[in-house]
Amino acid sequence: MSKPKISLNKLGEYLDATPSRRRRIIQDQQNPEPFITTRYQDAREGIINFIAGGMVDDAKLLESAQELRENHYSTPFVQQDKRASAEAMEQFLDIADNIDIDGLRVERIDKTQSSIMEVAGVDVSIRPDAILKDEETGQIKGAIKLHFSKTHPLNEKSAGYVATMLKVYLENGNKESTIDPKKCYLIDIPTAKATTASKAHKKKMNDVEAACEEIDARWKKEEA
Repeated sequence: MSKPKISLNKLGEYLDATPSRRRRIIQDQQNPEPFITTRYQDAREGIINFIAGGMVDDAKLLESAQELRENHYSTPFVQQDKRASAEAMEQFLDIADNIDIDGLRVERIDKTQSSIMEVAGVDVSIRPDAILKDEETGQIKGAIKLHFSKTHPLNEKSAGYVATMLKVYLENGNKESTIDPKKCYLIDIPTAKATTASKAHKKKMNDVEAACEEIDARWKKEEA
């Protein structure tokens, strides 16, 4: 029997989903479609590079988006993905003013790097898109996590869970740093919202633990 696992963004969605949607999320995590993980890679890279550059060169980001639209691609899937990335990069400009990176250094995360947090027997894949460090001390202060799904955007409640889990993950792995909840961002592109973590996280983490206990039970039931 395989170990239950779920991505952080999907766990956020799960926490505020209907029973039928919860069942579907678990089934999708058990049998993921291989192409899903490759989607929006251009947007992810372009947006993080833009943030790391201080979010001052809007024209460069728009130019990159336009290039994605104009180029020709080998398959309809690739073409659709490139255009979706272009749209996401343009949409991000509506959110940029809500992200404060003053005094922070933005460090990109290797997409192959594993970032797992175990909760109630479930491996939660955290994978921040960028880490935010104090420019002077080098200490980790927060992180950025992007979310692109138009079909299942994260509402305020779901996004709050994701941002708070991001903060707890950073605190657990960086005892020497003081994590700033206001610098732990979940950026949902379709809804044009940037959500930060809660300062007090006990209640939210109790909800997360209860959800993971449910995921563990349902996962085992599906595989039985």
